[in-house]
This record gives sequence, C-alpha cells and structure tokens, in this order.
Amino acid sequence: MSKLRFAIVGCGVIHGTHIDAIKKFENEAELVAVCDEKPEAAQAAAKKHGVTAYTDLAAMLSEAQFDVLNVCTPSGVHAKHGVMGAEAGKHIVCEKPIDVTLKAADSLINACRSNNVKLEVISQSRYSDGIQQLRQWLDEGKLGRICYGEATIKWYRTQGYYDSGGWRGTWELDGGGALMNQGVHYADQLRWAMGPVKSVAATMATLAHERIEVEDVVAATIEFESGAVGTLTASTDCYPGYPTTLEVYGTKGTVRIESGKIKHAQFADESEAVGPYGGKPKTEAAAAAVAADATASDPKAVSVGGHAAHIKDLMDAVRENRETFMNGPEARSALELILGVYQSARTGKRVQFPM
Repeated sequence: MSKLRFAIVGCGVIHGTHIDAIKKFENEAELVAVCDEKPEAAQAAAKKHGVTAYTDLAAMLSEAQFDVLNVCTPSGVHAKHGVMGAEAGKHIVCEKPIDVTLKAADSLINACRSNNVKLEVISQSRYSDGIQQLRQWLDEGKLGRICYGEATIKWYRTQGYYDSGGWRGTWELDGGGALMNQGVHYADQLRWAMGPVKSVAATMATLAHERIEVEDVVAATIEFESGAVGTLTASTDCYPGYPTTLEVYGTKGTVRIESGKIKHAQFADESEAVGPYGGKPKTEAAAAAVAADATASDPKAVSVGGHAAHIKDLMDAVRENRETFMNGPEARSALELILGVYQSARTGKRVQFPM
C-alpha cells in the first residue's frame, strides 16, 4: 500500500511533535512539505527534515503533492487553513482546539464533509490508559449512576511564555487562556466521561500575568443532561505547576485519574480496584499522556506518543473509510463547553446548552 504524504502549515512550537509523530510510521507515511508565513521558520524546518519549504499555503496546496494537511497554526486560524486544505481534497489533522468559535468549527466540519475528507483533531489525553479504562467502566455501568465529575488544571506559565508569540494571550487567535489553550484536553475528558452539558455557570479573572487579554484562572460549575453535577477549574498561575486530575463519582464506584494514570478506583462490588493501568502505562500513547503533564510547567515538554496515535488513527480511517476517533463533532463539543464557560463568566449568568 502506498504511503500517505503529509504537509504541515505552521512551524511553531508544536509542529516538531507532528513531524516526529509522522516519522514513527516510515512505512506508511512521509513528510513532503512545510509552510509558514515566516520564511526563516519554513526554511529551517524544511532544511532539518529534507522537504520543500513554502511561505504561502495556497501555493503549497497547488504545487506540492500530498494527501494530509497538518494544521499547526494559531488556534484562531485553524478552521481557515483547514477549510483551504479540505477544499483542495486534503485530509486534515488539526491541532487543538478545532478553532475558537463555533461558526469557525462548523465551517471546517462542513468543508471536510462536503469534500469527503477525514478530520482528526488532536486530543492526545484521550489515549491515556486511565481515561480509556474509565470509559470502559462507564460503558459497563460499573460506577452506577454518575453523580459528580471534576477536572482540574493547575499549571504555571511565565509572562515570557505569552510574550513568545504575538498571538498568545489574545482572544482573536488564542481564543482564551488557561481553559482554551491549556485546559481544552481536560474539558474534553470531563464532557466525554459525564455526557452532554445542559448548563454552566462560571467566574474568571486575569491575576498573575500582564500584557494578555485572556483569563489565567477560571472556575465553572456544570449541570449535565443526565442530572449529574461537575466542576471545571483551570489556571496558569499555580507555581510551579501540578498534575491534572479527573475524578468521576457514582453510586457504585469512584475513579480518580492523575496525569492520565488511575490513582484510585473503588467499587461497591469489590473493596478496591487498582486496575490494569495503576502501574506502568501499557502503550506509548498512554506513556505520552502521562509524560505530557511535564507541560504543567514547561509548554515545550510535549511527548510524541499521543500525536502518533492520532496520526495512526487518521491513516487507518482513510484506508478503512471510517470515521476518525476524535472527529469534528467531538472536538466541537469540547469547544462549546469552553465557550459556554466564557460567556457565563462575562455575563454573570448561567448559560444553557446547546448554545
């Protein structure tokens, strides 16, 4: 079977992780081109990896021969660039979040559907052994009726992090702060575990950073359609940065996940379940999800395993003509929750879903 050819738009911090993920499948995939509006960034990446450099996405779509476009540009232009790729017949791997508005997200989802191409949105934390095991237990009803869920992101970012890119810390291109950028994976995990959201109330503030428009701390209470209640908190003020947690409580069981790893699981039908994932992660993707919590204090400490799992899923979806694991509607649901939190915090009112 012929290799799928990949090209990347956006040569910032995360593009190297995408390239490393693609290179893990040397018999199935190859990188052929990179693009960045900054010539020096495009040329540096192209030289390092032996591919062609472009400074204009339209030119790359027209001239380069490839099958998949990895969108690694600022969040607020994900959909714009993804739509261009989809309309050129390219499958899309989009870095998180899918975009920063529901209108933009819908434009990308619709473009991929209309042009019969696959869309995979990066959410590498879903591949952790802990969240996968939790999902299995939930599907089996092992926790009974789910009553409460909680996700916490207590990370630390310096002012220098926000100053490192003109788009960081802006509503237009970053789409938000601690929740949209750092917390999107865990908002997604909470919603995936707890089900559709009915309403949300939230408060946010900017307390520890200068020269940013967005929040660096936010707290929300969530009502789910099932009747369950949840809380979601995110911050980049918490020195030196702490592991993320996801906790789900039911009438027959409780599960606590820290950094993608089950720390505690107890059920009514047995005293305690350490679980098959209580020790060393089973897969490289799972290990990556655990290691990724080094990003609590270092935004560059992103392991490649989770991204590689997404690349593999996209390739398999193309060849099997099936839906991707983290598809457009799934990514949109996480975005909608975040935007609902922001709207409530701005207005001081509880926001009802769907928005």
